Amino acid sequence: MAWFLLSLSSIGFVCIFIWARMSDHIQSLKNIVAKIFNVIRSPGISDHWKEKVLPCYSLQLFLKSILIFGLLSLSFSPFIVFSVYSLFTDGRFIELVSSVKGIAVSSMIAALFGFIVSRAPRGDYGSGSKLLHHMVLGNNFVGETLFDVERLLFSPDITSEKPHLFVAGLARAGTTVLMRTLYENGKFTSLTYRDMPFILAPNLWRKIAGFSRQDTEMKERAHGDGLKIDYDSPEALEEVFWRTFCGSDYIKKNGLIPMTADNEILDKFKAFVGLILNNTPDNCYLSKNNNNILRLDSIARAFPNALIIVPFRDPLQQAFSLLNQHKKFLKKHSDDAFAKKYMTWLAHHEFGADHRPFLFDGTNEDEKNTQDLSYWLTIWINTYSYLMNNLPPQAVFLSYENLCDKTELVWEKLSKQINLSPYTDKISFTKALHPINEPVPGHLLQKSNDIYKRLIVKSIGVI
Repeated sequence: MAWFLLSLSSIGFVCIFIWARMSDHIQSLKNIVAKIFNVIRSPGISDHWKEKVLPCYSLQLFLKSILIFGLLSLSFSPFIVFSVYSLFTDGRFIELVSSVKGIAVSSMIAALFGFIVSRAPRGDYGSGSKLLHHMVLGNNFVGETLFDVERLLFSPDITSEKPHLFVAGLARAGTTVLMRTLYENGKFTSLTYRDMPFILAPNLWRKIAGFSRQDTEMKERAHGDGLKIDYDSPEALEEVFWRTFCGSDYIKKNGLIPMTADNEILDKFKAFVGLILNNTPDNCYLSKNNNNILRLDSIARAFPNALIIVPFRDPLQQAFSLLNQHKKFLKKHSDDAFAKKYMTWLAHHEFGADHRPFLFDGTNEDEKNTQDLSYWLTIWINTYSYLMNNLPPQAVFLSYENLCDKTELVWEKLSKQINLSPYTDKISFTKALHPINEPVPGHLLQKSNDIYKRLIVKSIGVI
């Protein structure tokens, strides 16, 4: 185990070194030094101007040196994290990493890995970033270890009385835009893209990454639906927790099945939520995780005062949107293998090359034609039929059409159950109506419309 951790630490060092753009910073330092020498040696610059320019360059040199020192410390953080972990286990990793043999092997691993990375082609994610994701998200042991270290360092509050908010439903029902509107309310805390890939150690990662905080301009997300994101945008990243600690209970080869979490897992989940809220203890947790429809009773047991919102949309419109997204992501995944792995690590199997449908009755939907609108309408029927019969008392249905048409009324109804700021004209939702010309069997249309009418009656905000 010690050798395994040493290898991971060595690879992690290289990944963070590249991610932090250490080579660019070192080159910048060299450029500052060169400028200082040029000024000192130049006979054409008077002593008066040298006295003015050199202090400025000296300050730049000092600040850049401090930054490089911090980033080097950041690069060594995998060794530090596993050393802390080793203190509470057998201590062998500390013994190995401080030995001549361990240092030599670690250096060779880092050098070899760095050489391989430098020859790898780059895409939307740099090579270092991709490998860091592989290392952290592609191995459950790493995730579990990081979570254990995080709990030891930050002692999360695991109380369950807070009225947390969970948004969960079949994809393409407006779950993301609803989450973002609720998040902008300022009274909720959620995971964001900035927490990737250290989802299970958010506080540790924030402190470490603070040495090299990066920002990016808002850009359209991969779905191509007009929603723009940056590093601080909230996203459905919570599923990494469930996949890491009990993935085999519900993630099957051909689909995802309902699960019930035991008390040990729920205690860990409460600790996970507490860690997310560590820096904003007065806020409530906001989750958007469509896979939570597989474990609504478990969520309700963990947080009895929580509100669970289950959005739904016109069945044909939602099914058509799912089909469109499936086609888009099939193409994206065929062009970008990392994008497919990324979705798998997040257990986002709603569409794309690793599509795995919700299986509520053991039916293997994967054997059907995923390019057919009927397939996605059947998934809609199966999903909301199951939810109508398995909704815990803390959960409410929410019609997206109703949310768009009667935003103020729905917002007021929600405000009575959770702590929301008053409605303003800035809070708005827009319906996306697609012209649909694909044929669908009449019995599926009839069945889905019957379910939709029953859902509308149950939806929050209906008078």
